[in-house]
Amino acid sequence: MRYVGRPILRVEDELILRGKAVYFDDIELPGMLYAGFVRSPYAHARVLKVDFSDALKMPSVVAAFGPGDGEPFNFAPGGKVRYQGEAVAMVVARDRYLLYEALEKVAVDYEPLPAVLDIYEALRPDAPLVDESLGSNVVHDKVYEGGDPDRALKEADVVVEGRFVIQRIIPSAMEPRGVVAAYDGDVLTIWSSTQVPFDVRKEVAKALGLPLARVRAIQPFVGGAFGSKLLVYPEEVCVAAAAYRLKAPVKWVATRSEDFKATTHGRALTLEYKVGASRDGRILAVTGTVYADAGAYYWGEGLADTAAQMLPGPYDIRHGRVRAVAVLTNKTPLSAYRGAGRPEATLFIERIMDHVADVLGMDRVEIRRRNLIRQLPYRNVFGVTYDTGDYVATFEKALERLGYRDLRRWADEEAKRGRIIGVGFSVYVEITTFGYETAVLRAERDGSFTLYTALTPHGQGLATALAQIVADELEVPIEKIRVFWGDTAYVGDGIGTMGSRSITAGGSAAVLAARRLKQELAKAAEALLGCKPEYKRGEFQCGGRSVSIAEVVKAVYRGKAEAQLTVEAIYHAEPTFPFGVHLAVVELDPETGFVKPLLYKSYDDVGVVVNPLLAAGQVMGGALQGIAQALYEEAIYDEAGNLVTSNLAFYYVPTAAEAPRYEVYFAEEPHPSKHPTGTKGIGEAATIAATPAVVMAVEDAMRRVKPGVRIDKTPITPEDVWRMLR
Repeated sequence: MRYVGRPILRVEDELILRGKAVYFDDIELPGMLYAGFVRSPYAHARVLKVDFSDALKMPSVVAAFGPGDGEPFNFAPGGKVRYQGEAVAMVVARDRYLLYEALEKVAVDYEPLPAVLDIYEALRPDAPLVDESLGSNVVHDKVYEGGDPDRALKEADVVVEGRFVIQRIIPSAMEPRGVVAAYDGDVLTIWSSTQVPFDVRKEVAKALGLPLARVRAIQPFVGGAFGSKLLVYPEEVCVAAAAYRLKAPVKWVATRSEDFKATTHGRALTLEYKVGASRDGRILAVTGTVYADAGAYYWGEGLADTAAQMLPGPYDIRHGRVRAVAVLTNKTPLSAYRGAGRPEATLFIERIMDHVADVLGMDRVEIRRRNLIRQLPYRNVFGVTYDTGDYVATFEKALERLGYRDLRRWADEEAKRGRIIGVGFSVYVEITTFGYETAVLRAERDGSFTLYTALTPHGQGLATALAQIVADELEVPIEKIRVFWGDTAYVGDGIGTMGSRSITAGGSAAVLAARRLKQELAKAAEALLGCKPEYKRGEFQCGGRSVSIAEVVKAVYRGKAEAQLTVEAIYHAEPTFPFGVHLAVVELDPETGFVKPLLYKSYDDVGVVVNPLLAAGQVMGGALQGIAQALYEEAIYDEAGNLVTSNLAFYYVPTAAEAPRYEVYFAEEPHPSKHPTGTKGIGEAATIAATPAVVMAVEDAMRRVKPGVRIDKTPITPEDVWRMLR
């Protein structure tokens, strides 16, 4: 293993750092047209009429599409819009800037309707209905149950109840969404800032009635996504349809405020809980309801369910009943955001552990120590089976490596000097990896290899990690591996990059492809050498003779041997479960309520770490997003359903100035998964663990000023801190 485990610099960075990477908006084709969307100013309204006459009089306008133009242009389902920013019409123009003037000339008659913006208001029997066909605003309702929670609660020495509210968050990728489409009379090609080009291809083909063979989707370089680009949005299909109809290339680029309103939001879960515990701190039962503020459409399927199923976390809780409810409101639809249900579950259970510890007067470390799962594999109370690990040993090692007790003593010393320091930590287990993934590997004539992956990286450095894995499997220098991604012309199908699954699922597919290719090349080598060879360091050897990969490939082309030089592997992955402990240190100014993150430390068992440098980068970026959820970010609507935080002037995304100092550690003796890569996933771990660690740290700091303060929501704004301290 010459490359896996080494902190190799990213092979992608040469293009990115020199400004040569091609993003969708860099694509300019001859005769390019530009698309824009008329969007509703109302959160809830009937669309009575759309009049394009004034817009069509503009010389630059080529076409306009709206209700009555057939699929996929039937905007406003049911004749109404359900959230501010929902598209009601589309205009295509020759000039990108005159397009915006044309959009303003489209006249839309609306009949405003009452909007419902709060989940509890939406649950009232007299609430306005977001979707009348459902008869209520509840779009999903499922109960997860195991053991006998009612009996366990009755037998508990203490029962604690509470509610924790997680705010709505806007995934604010550096690159907004956008798409370019072009039809050459044979193939319709779409370039999209997406995580799911294979889904884009399928949905466009379905909408236009085209064979898959005549639709090609390409994911160019993507400037961030965080789950917000894993859906196929109406704009992608509409732009492709316009290019197909007009026989001309069409581009759409979202403005920042448009992206904030029309790209899915994240989080927005609330937990109402009742927990029973024994006097010695054992959690006997957890019950409650997870509510998801689903927004106007149920696009975030499974978010409340994942939070419910993973609510027990890494703790041995034998009895439980949690209801998962998704409620429609007149807001931007909710969907996945980095972690998608697991950050919420971890924040909920970590807050519950703190609540129980406080009621029992128990140390927060000790209550976790007493409840951690002690034997794996382990099936949690809601039927989720955790695979490998030693949670107790990893927990103890993490406390030592992260210096938790030393930091608490340091905070006490700093208090004597007038500084208010808070120290917090969190323990997490998350579920990663699902579905299938595809890899195609080709042997080149010079002994190098080309890997085509169905993974869809958007900043993770996956090309580097895949090259490391394949180079080790083939025992060749990493410079001989070239990785291509994001093009449906290279690979027939795949799922893409999401859910911390890429290296575990896609990397395992690459391993299988490399093994199959070695088998194929071995057949040809046997024909050349006259004996069954062994493969070592890029050569086939037997009988004192050897032949290189390049010689084998050339022999196949010359007809002296037979072998498949291109192989495909499809890997079906089972879930796996990273585990770890993260720690945060903050400083509090009681006069302003301002909280400054000082230090962030992490210790993770994520199985095999393919590239520690890339993994550390994922931890640092993910942690800052978790810190942002704890302290800064929140999508705010007014009473009419207007998004108040509609751009970066009002929505507070942290910068490098807000980032703390990081120390990132991985388990010295990791517990590998059962996948060929031995990995468990790292992409979302820090986002999952950071928020509860920071919340505990802030609460710890606040209690140095006002004992007994309890935080029951995020974000914890300076105003919140100031009020709570008074």
